[in-house]
Amino acid sequence: MSELSSYVKKLFTVNRFCPSGTAFVPLARRQRRWLRDIRAWGKAINQRQSRKEDVRRAILDAARLLFIKAGYGNVPIRRIASHIGYSAAALYRYFPTKDDIFNALTEDGLELLRRSETKTSCPLGTPALERLRYVILGVYDFAKRHPEYFYLLYLDRSTPRLKLESLRAYVDPMRPHIHEILEGCIDAGELERGLDPWSVYNVIWTSMQGVASQFVCDRLPPVDPDKYAQVIADLVIAGLKGGALNGVVLYEACAPSSVRKGRPATRKKR
Repeated sequence: MSELSSYVKKLFTVNRFCPSGTAFVPLARRQRRWLRDIRAWGKAINQRQSRKEDVRRAILDAARLLFIKAGYGNVPIRRIASHIGYSAAALYRYFPTKDDIFNALTEDGLELLRRSETKTSCPLGTPALERLRYVILGVYDFAKRHPEYFYLLYLDRSTPRLKLESLRAYVDPMRPHIHEILEGCIDAGELERGLDPWSVYNVIWTSMQGVASQFVCDRLPPVDPDKYAQVIADLVIAGLKGGALNGVVLYEACAPSSVRKGRPATRKKR
């Protein structure tokens, strides 16, 4: 990059002390040559960056496959390197440790989960309660479409704990999304006020994680798994409509300051 920078500087440096017409042609030729060199450098840099990303993706794909097949704790980093035809020393240039590989897979998996829950393809004007159903079924949909990620993130106990930064990158956009949907349900008269959005979301997640885990581990009873997930979603919605979580704050640290400073949360009297 230092050579490229010098070319750029030369390209835009004009000799102001040359008499008119004496150095114009050589200077123009040099500028054209420098411009060609800059373009060549840029192309080479783009190719290197593209290849670097391809190798990084190959490492992650191989690691995901091997972690699922043998378990995270049983796969040394040398085995991952050998799987893609690289030496361990070469792989360290991309990921210094095996935990770094897992953390990169975590970020990919959480992004896929967020997409399943937010349903960016949801038609415009979809009722708020139906959007809430998309969120409820999002965990199961994620497990169904990406079982290897679900297994690594939530079922393989030999993996390291999820990094706080990765969790925040997932949680931060989900908070306003859940709040908006619940407010829409309240405005439509489907739900009552008094719901703590983050408590509702975590109850939803826990409720659906069971069927998602059974699906990934092939432990479901002999029923249609999609219908089974729909039944659980119906139960969650029925519980919310019945006021099961009205006034309940399960995560004090996540609650608004006005709620944290008040009295302990209690169930709303009906």
